[in-house]
Amino acid sequence: MKARTLRHLIIGLLLANGIFHLIVALIGAGGDGRALPLTVFGFIYIGLSFYVRADVKDGSKNHSRNAIIATIIACTAGLGLGGASYAQSGGPLALPIMFLVDIVVIAAGVWWLMKTTKKA
Repeated sequence: MKARTLRHLIIGLLLANGIFHLIVALIGAGGDGRALPLTVFGFIYIGLSFYVRADVKDGSKNHSRNAIIATIIACTAGLGLGGASYAQSGGPLALPIMFLVDIVVIAAGVWWLMKTTKKA
């Protein structure tokens, strides 16, 4: 898979996962205290999708390295915090789906970094 295709995959998954987080926060979180963290991570993921898409001039040769690294960090944090909460108290079926998307985004981000590092 080409680096550009990976970046587009990451953008799409981040945007979809962010919207999914917001929907679950509004509909499925109930009164268990997950609405705020889901909302925060939803907005973070949506913001990151635009940051990755912007192809910003961040000083690196490929111009998206910092955005991809920020995405990997945010998805790892979301996976860790959400996973710990889910393991402790359970939750809706949507949460494991979100975790799976986080894992795919992390893997695609690492793959993108490996592909673009070879060229540098």
